[in-house]
Amino acid sequence: MIELFLPVALSFAVLLVLAGYTQHWDLHSSVGLGVFGLLLVVVSLVISIRVDAFTLGRRAQRGRKQLLNRADSRSRLVKFILGGVVIPLATLASANRIELPGHQTPMSIAIRFRLARPEMARAEKLGNAVLRAQSPAAKVQGILALQAMRSGDALDQLLHILEADPAALEGGGESQALSQALASYGADARVRLLHRFDQVSPNERGSATAPSGGLYERYFSADFDGLKREIERRTPPASPGDLDRLQSTRAALQDISSRFEIETRSGPGNAGLPAFVLQTLLQMDRSQDRDLLAFARATAADGAWSEAVRGQALLLVGKTGEKEDLDTLYGYLDSPSPLLQARAMQAIAALESKVSAAVGKE
Repeated sequence: MIELFLPVALSFAVLLVLAGYTQHWDLHSSVGLGVFGLLLVVVSLVISIRVDAFTLGRRAQRGRKQLLNRADSRSRLVKFILGGVVIPLATLASANRIELPGHQTPMSIAIRFRLARPEMARAEKLGNAVLRAQSPAAKVQGILALQAMRSGDALDQLLHILEADPAALEGGGESQALSQALASYGADARVRLLHRFDQVSPNERGSATAPSGGLYERYFSADFDGLKREIERRTPPASPGDLDRLQSTRAALQDISSRFEIETRSGPGNAGLPAFVLQTLLQMDRSQDRDLLAFARATAADGAWSEAVRGQALLLVGKTGEKEDLDTLYGYLDSPSPLLQARAMQAIAALESKVSAAVGKE
């Protein structure tokens, strides 16, 4: 009797628990009950066969003295059919058809009192709260909490926020907090950020349709050259003081244009995900990382990226680079882009300090 009813009891309990943990398995629907019945038969039959194999040796020793549950193949087949098919189906049918007080069935009571579904993981609950929050300050506090968790689930939620929340790339307080939080996860975050960086399509890179030249070259260079030539051709000729003032005005415009480009084109909000990734990598404590260095070199040299992204890649070269990278960085000082020139100078300063410190230790 144990071998007949134990398989269905175990199967019923296990499947009921699994249904409680699976969101898409609705036992109130006919499809859900049909799946439950099919699995009940399969699992009961498997358990019945395993239990039979466990007790077979002792039953065979008793031979004809064994009144029921004999070891011959015919008796075993009958037991498998009863314990693995007939009894499970009869149990399921009875559980759904027997009516108890309150118009309930044993199956409905079992479903209602089955093991409760697991609570949502704390990291997931916190990540969802960050996405729902209306206040930037609340978002920042939630991101800081995920950073403090230091778990794989928390890292998953930080990356999910990066993907799902548009404000994460706008360069505000949330973006900065998210970048710092991801940077604190080190190598685990680095691998996944680089993978996401590689998925950026050429159309998202933003430099193919960007105007050529800087602001000064586009709007002032030709006009100033024409003005200078006209002044020099006039009679009487312009005084040296007028020419000096004109040159000073040109230099001032060049300086203002360069500073404006550097300030407005270097933030993550203006270059999207690629710049955010590079900003986060720059905050990681990974000054000796050959894979990261190779990535930085390739990104800086790729003209398909925007100047903002390439500039951050130059900074990453300065942080993770080696002595031989100095020649490459000095080459960017001749770039027509004021932004790349400025970033190259910053990278050179960082790498020169790093090389000098290494020489001092030797």
